[in-house]
Amino acid sequence: MARAGEEDTPVVPAPVALRPFLQFAKLPVRAVVAARRAVDADDEFRSRVADAVAEEHVGRAGWLWLTRPSGWEAELDALASGAAEAGEAAADRRAENDARRRLAGAEAATQRAEAAAASAQVEAARAAAALADERRARRTAAEEAEDLTRRLDRAISERDQARTERDKARDEGSRVRRRASELKEALDDLRRSPSPPAEITAAPPPDPGPAVDPGPAAEEVRQAASALLDAAGAAAGMASALRKAAVALGGGPLVVERPAPPALSAPPPNRERRLRPPRRAPVALPPGVLDDSVEAADHLVRVPGMAVLVDGYNASQLGWFELPIAEQRRRLVDALTALATRTGADISVVFDGADPLWPAAVPTTARRVRVSFSPADVEADDVVLARVADLDTGRPVLVVSSDRRVRDGACALGANVISSAQLLAALRR
Repeated sequence: MARAGEEDTPVVPAPVALRPFLQFAKLPVRAVVAARRAVDADDEFRSRVADAVAEEHVGRAGWLWLTRPSGWEAELDALASGAAEAGEAAADRRAENDARRRLAGAEAATQRAEAAAASAQVEAARAAAALADERRARRTAAEEAEDLTRRLDRAISERDQARTERDKARDEGSRVRRRASELKEALDDLRRSPSPPAEITAAPPPDPGPAVDPGPAAEEVRQAASALLDAAGAAAGMASALRKAAVALGGGPLVVERPAPPALSAPPPNRERRLRPPRRAPVALPPGVLDDSVEAADHLVRVPGMAVLVDGYNASQLGWFELPIAEQRRRLVDALTALATRTGADISVVFDGADPLWPAAVPTTARRVRVSFSPADVEADDVVLARVADLDTGRPVLVVSSDRRVRDGACALGANVISSAQLLAALRR
């Protein structure tokens, strides 16, 4: 209304309190205070405003304040009181709604907390059960380790006893052979000595009479021969005891010279005892580690100087059976290269047949794993076993295969053996 008066002809001056705000596009809060002051102070301006608006535009309170009929103040106060009460009721409703929302949130939080507590109890029970299982497993492993220690001590005691019996048997055999030689010499001396002259008796008729006594020399010969036979039997018994003692010690049977049988010729010269060549011994696993476990494979590949021989297709077709053969080989060699880099193991892998494309596809000279193929009409199994036999018996060997023939042959050659599944599990660690 103030702006309209300024633009009207003739010009109707705006109230002084509103003139600073006539050019504002957006009125500040203090303009409301200035407008109220202008309406209160300028009756003519208030009348112009009242004529320009209707009650529905400004509400009953605003209409009373602009028109100011008789008794308007009392009615305005009543409206203000009702508005205040309505505001308080609305505030109460808002507060109640806020309280209800907070209560619902608290109840939901309580339910979540109770669910979390229940889940924590379940997890705690599961953890307690797992801890109990682990403790039982540890006790079992400790008992097994103690049992293995007792068995090892007993085996060492039996080995020492077998060695003692072997030494006693050797000494007894030497004594028996010396005694047999002495008896043989005595028998030869008796046979070379002349018989004593027979005593001649003059008797008229030739009567055979009683049997003539052969004399003490013949009796001594018979006794010496009997003793010689007994000594030979004792020597044979000592030789059998020596063989059993050698087998009990794990070194193979001993070849012990038997005493010469009674004869008139001189006994043959003594031969030196021959022993079987040394045999490779498999590497012992730590206490509590089972032969078919992943821990066994991981331990064996880390043994210093261990030569690892892998039956190629036996492992690759177990780990990547869904892939083509060439991709299986590549995957296996890559995994073995990573294992050799990680552990420093000396690894060789043998595949069946020749593949002329392999060196061009993946250069073996750039790898830490030696890759080879078996000759035509020769299985990789035979190549692996031949390499085990060719390696020095003092070097430990680990053969990786699930093929029964390869495993049995490698065990017979003193090598450690793990399955292809154990190797693949170790590769994925």
